[in-house]
Amino acid sequence: MAPLSSSAVRGRSGSRSRGRTRSQARSRFRSRTAGVSFVLPYLAALVLFGLVPTVYGIATSFSVTPVIGDSYTSLTENYSAVLSDYRTLRAAQNVGSYLLIWLPSMLVVVFAVALAMDARRTRFAALTRFVSYVPGAVTGAASALLWLFMFSPAASPASAILRPFAGDSGTVISDGSLPVILSVMGIAAGAGGWIVLLYGALTDISRDVLEAAELDGAGAWHVVWHIKLPMLRSYIGFIFIVSLANGFQVFVEPQVLGAGARGQVDSTWSLNQLVFSYATGESNYGRASALSVLLLVVTVTAAVIVIRKTRFYSKDAA
Repeated sequence: MAPLSSSAVRGRSGSRSRGRTRSQARSRFRSRTAGVSFVLPYLAALVLFGLVPTVYGIATSFSVTPVIGDSYTSLTENYSAVLSDYRTLRAAQNVGSYLLIWLPSMLVVVFAVALAMDARRTRFAALTRFVSYVPGAVTGAASALLWLFMFSPAASPASAILRPFAGDSGTVISDGSLPVILSVMGIAAGAGGWIVLLYGALTDISRDVLEAAELDGAGAWHVVWHIKLPMLRSYIGFIFIVSLANGFQVFVEPQVLGAGARGQVDSTWSLNQLVFSYATGESNYGRASALSVLLLVVTVTAAVIVIRKTRFYSKDAA
């Protein structure tokens, strides 16, 4: 058989090279297509149920509905009316008191339980995670109804403890006590899921790092403070952002508790209840939208601050 010429050899090698290039291009295209196919449903939901309502709400916040006469457009009137409404300041103080009690308490409980579970990994760890998560299965109106029963001195299993705190109406539920009651409800309903999340993150920390710290003489507290918590700062940021957004939007719980303890809880106790009152009680959708936009601005600003402080998106944050 005659040997191949150098030009023939180069032709074959070039063909193989072009074939590999086409194969790599097809592989990259499939990878990109697969990624886009996963993201597209989320983007569609984000646009339909996130961006479109937000844009519509912002546009509606400029529509002024007077008691008498036709509606007209103003860039500032609804916002100034909402900010000057005495109920807005009172509702903001109520929600602020609730957040100041609930957020730190929940973070302490979540980290304490997750760190304890990580320090004592036994064969009952799965059962412990399940038990801690179970209270979170009851949320929303069902949770509020359950806790309405639990905080009723006449029917609660803890009635002996609650009776000294009951007012003239015979209930402990009131405008003043609601921040503490909502904090207890929030911790019971939300802590379990965060405990499971943090426990999973803790188990992902390299054992070599922890053993090296122990060999260097680091105690348990130093390991937690200087190794575990810094490696969990992105999780801390995520928990704080989601919890803060949920806290600002508290609505169902005070609404149901107020209905159960008639005359004891203001119908506009929270900011979202005030939005609801504007929209349904006063048919003033412009003011309802204006207050909703203000809540959005506050929440997004807080989220940006937390993201920057925790370096949430940095590659070495996890």
